[in-house]
Amino acid sequence: MANNVNVKKLEADLWESADLLRAGSKLTSNQYCMPVLGLIFLRYAYSRFKLVEQEILKDRPMRGGRVLPVEQSDFAEKSALFLPKEAQYNYLVNLPANIPEQGLTGIEGNPLNSLGEVMNNAMELVEQQSEQLQGVLPKDYTIFSDELLGELLRIFNNDALDDVGGDVIGRIYEYFLNKFAKNVAQDDGVFFTPKSLVKMIVNVLEPAHGVLLDQMGHRQGAGDAVLRQIVPAQDSAVAGHGLGFIGPGQLRRQIRQGDGPVRR
Repeated sequence: MANNVNVKKLEADLWESADLLRAGSKLTSNQYCMPVLGLIFLRYAYSRFKLVEQEILKDRPMRGGRVLPVEQSDFAEKSALFLPKEAQYNYLVNLPANIPEQGLTGIEGNPLNSLGEVMNNAMELVEQQSEQLQGVLPKDYTIFSDELLGELLRIFNNDALDDVGGDVIGRIYEYFLNKFAKNVAQDDGVFFTPKSLVKMIVNVLEPAHGVLLDQMGHRQGAGDAVLRQIVPAQDSAVAGHGLGFIGPGQLRRQIRQGDGPVRR
């Protein structure tokens, strides 16, 4: 499990691979940031989905000699996020390269002619599963070429991400957030803090009391710089449970939890 994973190496390897792809494209860090953070969210959501699905199937009744299929209501009973097939990471990462020839259609029956359109549709499907997600997931994946987006999907299709818990995924998310903040500052000095994604990870993927993200405050000098946002219980996926998010203290002077830009 998580104890057997070298988290520092994992986060560094993931970042290096993703950043190399960005460097080879014409995208700025600001353009690249939110879609990549969205992929991290979706990858972890899929890991959580599989774990809950396995739990549901343990006691699943049979009908006509077959195990009853898992439904959205089963996940709702466990306060877990259900993922439709077209929003599951395994489905997306294994799509063939010739997307226009697959005859794929979106939520409204519109044809999907690129991997970016397929990803946007996947995010819309995920948003439909929870009121807290509506309107907050990135849906600008069409700025990526199919080749670039396909490579990004494969980068985060790392088996090690199935072996780590929410605290470690939160740490990886923090690591990327920190790196993006520095890169964006070098690009144009403006960084839009993805408040919605941070809150979403806490509220939806780990609907229980406690702290999801690693505090990172054990490092010398980081104590008074820790950025803390306590998510109100009424916003959580499970009413009555307090949820806490501890963000990267080293970013306090670079970014602000909010929707507007911050200049260095």
